[in-house]
This record gives sequence, C-alpha cells and structure tokens, in this order.
Amino acid sequence: MAAKKFYVVWAGVEPGIYSTWKEAERQVKGFPNARYKSFPTQQQAAAAFAGNKPAARSSSATKAARKPKTSNAVSASEYSLTADIDIFCDGACDPNPGQAGTGIAVYQKQQLGQLWYGLYNPAGTNNTAELLGLHHALLLAREQLQQELSVTIHCDSKYAIDCVTKWAYSWKNKGWKKAGGEIKNLDIIKLAHQLYTELASAAGAQLQVLHVRGHAGVEGNELADRMSVVAIERAETDLCLYTDSHSIPELLALSRG
Repeated sequence: MAAKKFYVVWAGVEPGIYSTWKEAERQVKGFPNARYKSFPTQQQAAAAFAGNKPAARSSSATKAARKPKTSNAVSASEYSLTADIDIFCDGACDPNPGQAGTGIAVYQKQQLGQLWYGLYNPAGTNNTAELLGLHHALLLAREQLQQELSVTIHCDSKYAIDCVTKWAYSWKNKGWKKAGGEIKNLDIIKLAHQLYTELASAAGAQLQVLHVRGHAGVEGNELADRMSVVAIERAETDLCLYTDSHSIPELLALSRG
C-alpha cells in the first residue's frame, strides 16, 4: 500500500524522509528543537528536504535526545486552562484572499476532546475564516453553558474578538455603520455578536473570550491551526468532527496555516 504521507525530519536523531509517522516519530520524540513536517507526496517531501539542510547531530545532542520531553508545543496544562471547557478557534487562507478554512480544538478539563474542521470558502479571507471560527466556537460554547459548565474561548485574531465583543456595540447603535465607511464581513459579525451578547447576558462570568498569541507553540492554538489547513485540503464546507488520529505529535506534524 502506497504511503498516504511522507514525513521530512530536518532536525532529529536521524534527519531524512520517512513514509510512516511511526518511523518519523522515533526521530523527533524527545529531540530538543526537533524540526519536521508532513507532505502529501514523496516528490514534495524530497524537494523540501533538499531545500533545507538537516541540523548537524553532535554526540551531546544525541544524548539530549534520550531525555524525556513533553511535546513540541506548550501543553494544555502548561498554558493553564482553568475552565470546564476550553475552545481554541483559528482560520487559515492561502493565498489571502483565496481558499479559506476554519479549525477548532475543544478541551475538557485540560484534555483534548474534539477537533473540528471545515467552513471552506474558495474565495475567502483570513478574517472571514477567523470570524467563522469564533462564531462556531460560540455555538459550541452554548451547548456547554446550558449544562452550567464554564467555557473559555481562545482566539488568535484580535480583529475577530474586537469585532464581536467590542466594536459591534457601537456599530449596532449607529445602525451598523462606522465613520470610516464599510464594515467588512458584517453578515458574520452580526450573527456572532448577537450570539455572544445572548450568551454573555445569560452566563456572565461563566463565558470568557481571550486572545491567544498565534503560532507561539500553544498546543490548542496549534491544533486549531492544523484543522483549518485540513479544511482547505479537503474543501469541506460543513463543520465536521475530525475522526483521524488524535496523537498530538502526529497532529502537530501536519502542515501549518
């Protein structure tokens, strides 16, 4: 059976190209500052490997590789998730504007529970993908808040957060207008803002929407990012539950947005 993916390891125990994640994982697990990525074809993997020289492996690095290491990202516990349910949302677009998709990672008591991907738009933008992610994170939050659970939504788009939780109040009071002219993505903003105000009014402090720094190694944000890329790769217009492997290292090896 032909390999579904090929894994390039630039920095690991033995840099190279591997046709299974099991082989690649042996090279990067516990290796300090490991660098690796998955590719859909062997040709793409070979080109990527050739374009980046693998890191030299010293004897001290080899010894260090044997020391245990938690992950290539900041884990849920290290990021101090404190709500009953923590929801990370993210969007990707390649190019921008262009093909856009959204990803969501849901944690329950600091444990990864669900991954979602979809909302593909062949002519979207990064901002539309981020706004859709926040809107659907709020939809998922509503189900949990109804069960009297606390929910924190983590979004790496300050634009999306401010549109929905801050600026929309003023825009709404002015008939959905602003001094600077057109309010872009207004249809999504209206839906998300209405839902946010309803939930915030009913749940109070049980609901928080926080900004998380993107591509900073926070596990939940990184996983939501990978799901947004999956959405684009699969051109999935619905929001779908990701049922493939939930191995954190394997998921982090997927292409980044």
